[in-house]
Amino acid sequence: MNARRNVLVAGTAVLAAFAAVGCSAENSSHAAKAAAGPDTVTYHADYPAYSSLDDVLKTSDAVVEGTVVGTRVQKVLPDAPAGDNPATNPQAGLSPAEAKAARKAAEENPVIVTVSKVKVTRALAGKVAVGDTIEVSQLGGTYHGVAYQDEDTTLLAKGGQRYVLMLAAHGKNPYDLLNPEQALYSVKADGTVKAVSVNGFAGAGKVDQLAAKAGRIAGSRTR
Repeated sequence: MNARRNVLVAGTAVLAAFAAVGCSAENSSHAAKAAAGPDTVTYHADYPAYSSLDDVLKTSDAVVEGTVVGTRVQKVLPDAPAGDNPATNPQAGLSPAEAKAARKAAEENPVIVTVSKVKVTRALAGKVAVGDTIEVSQLGGTYHGVAYQDEDTTLLAKGGQRYVLMLAAHGKNPYDLLNPEQALYSVKADGTVKAVSVNGFAGAGKVDQLAAKAGRIAGSRTR
């Protein structure tokens, strides 16, 4: 899996420095200014898709229940190009002048992400413990008066809402959701887990049931 995605910003291909699971040169995300006006930019991104909730759980590096205790919005600039593999360096094959122009365009049209601090109230899978505060990065957010929106992403909200998040880890980078629709769930007062998006999976049951399923899947990995 490749932890970088290609992004088209205002028609210019650049390398975004935030992690995105499962993307490749053929499976790249694209961003373009929305017709709504100059104060809105809409991202159109390709994400890995899963056939079932079990598949999401199998692929997750961590599955947690938690609440958002803080957020920040930041711009992400591309890493310096390295290597000649287009899967990891979209600028491979460009002349030095072309690579410089691509980086300049990226700096003028940065990728905007919202990073949420999530207090873990239950660890269902992965090397995360109750009481930990982890960071989760999502595409989009309001930055310097401009709203950047990904059509598939529902940004995590503060205010006590409990979420179940199915996450990919990227070393020192924040976690991100395996898929913005299939890996994000809210938790009702009675513990019922419900997909935030209509394109998420139904029938997740309650947190206890989901934790048991995640445990069985994690156990099968180690056999």
